[in-house]
Amino acid sequence: MRICVVGASGFLGGELVRQAASGHVVAATYLSRPGTAAGAEWLPLDVRDRTAVADLIRAFGPDVVVNAAYDQADWTTPAGR
Repeated sequence: MRICVVGASGFLGGELVRQAASGHVVAATYLSRPGTAAGAEWLPLDVRDRTAVADLIRAFGPDVVVNAAYDQADWTTPAGR
């Protein structure tokens, strides 16, 4: 299975990547710095940029997308306003 974890450099996202990387193809996105979990392709992504999100999804072709992105100063964006 191809899994895309958005916001993978955070605590929750990093654990999701760690768990998914054993047996799945994982794309892990980050805003400012890649995480440390191994076994994933780390890709920069700003979820506020709809075109960048669509391009990444189209290029990676995931079966599942998990959104673990969070920014306390901008909680409405990851919440899907």
